[in-house]
Amino acid sequence: MLTPEESAELLDSTMDVLESDLTTATPQSGLGIIDQWLALLRQAENAKDITNTLEQVKTQLESDEINSPELIQLFDTLATQTTEFSTRVGSEGDMAVRLEAVASTLQSLAGQLGNS
Repeated sequence: MLTPEESAELLDSTMDVLESDLTTATPQSGLGIIDQWLALLRQAENAKDITNTLEQVKTQLESDEINSPELIQLFDTLATQTTEFSTRVGSEGDMAVRLEAVASTLQSLAGQLGNS
């Protein structure tokens, strides 16, 4: 498991990727972060659903032809699962707040993709 500092760093990196300019970002921009999350989440017993969704997002991003409606749905699902997961991380530090911010940004990203 990650230390609180490493977790905070991973969440910060995640936010950097999610908040990057959509006009200059490539789908592959987030693959490194996704791999880091998958490695971490596969160790957690209570993260099977979020792990499966994240694997589907990765598959979409690696695809030659991204199915935008499906990716938007996956981002929405991932946002919901992240919110639910944030309620299970406990009150230690600001992890739950950071996860909520990631969930909110995922929903915004899905909305932006739906409008482009």
